[in-house]
Amino acid sequence: MSRGPGSKIDESDKTSTDSDRQFVTALARGLEILQCFDAEERMLGTTEIAQKTGLAQPTVWRLCYTLQKTGFLSPVPGKDKLQLGTAAIALGAAALAGQDALEVVRPMLQAIADRYQVAVALGRREGDSIVYLLRCQGNSPLLMNLRVGSRIPLFHSAIGWAYLANCRPEECEQLLADAAASGKLTDEAELKTMKQALARYPARGFVYHERPKYQINTVAAGIKLPDGERFVVSCGGPTSLLPTPLMFEEVGPLLSQLTRELQPVLLLGKDL
Repeated sequence: MSRGPGSKIDESDKTSTDSDRQFVTALARGLEILQCFDAEERMLGTTEIAQKTGLAQPTVWRLCYTLQKTGFLSPVPGKDKLQLGTAAIALGAAALAGQDALEVVRPMLQAIADRYQVAVALGRREGDSIVYLLRCQGNSPLLMNLRVGSRIPLFHSAIGWAYLANCRPEECEQLLADAAASGKLTDEAELKTMKQALARYPARGFVYHERPKYQINTVAAGIKLPDGERFVVSCGGPTSLLPTPLMFEEVGPLLSQLTRELQPVLLLGKDL
């Protein structure tokens, strides 16, 4: 599997990284620790970090100490936990400063969110997750508390399925095979539903994902740029606001049209 930005170094990567003399493993492990923090988990202890990364506790202690000394992590006052430090925040701010195109995209997403009183998000893949770059919400108290920076599982969500649907067939098969081998995709019923959604994507222009247990329906579509980079957009909310017929007849096609409108905006935004 090709390693996307922000992905964890696992056993399947060891052969390539061990033979790559330019690859600095210690640096990669430090970055992996920083990527454990997100909008939902802003404070973590070293034991939690070790569990998330699979690194040995002494290694985590040394790396966290170094990250604290360089300002990328800082202790949480009164708690035995760490949080992102000023250096990490400054780096994130510098990255966002180059994302002017997102401000052009925002009102386009917000218009759909307001129209249906649901949530619309734009994301990009990092490892086995889709990370929200933008999230717009309509006036509904029933929506999940997700935000920019939230990580959505690649293999268990509409927005993740949309990403897979926009991969080359051989790339998609490799991602699915790696996920199955690592235990991230073991539910045969879910796998069958996902493959059906991927197969129907070319004709529909979107994937549909329903979660009856939570009464939530979602559609999502992908945006491919000429350099191979891919973005994904999703629209989801309570089934009371987004019943299945509405998703297929109106919201899905609307989202597919939105991706066609966003493609040139995001392409030009790479040069802003």
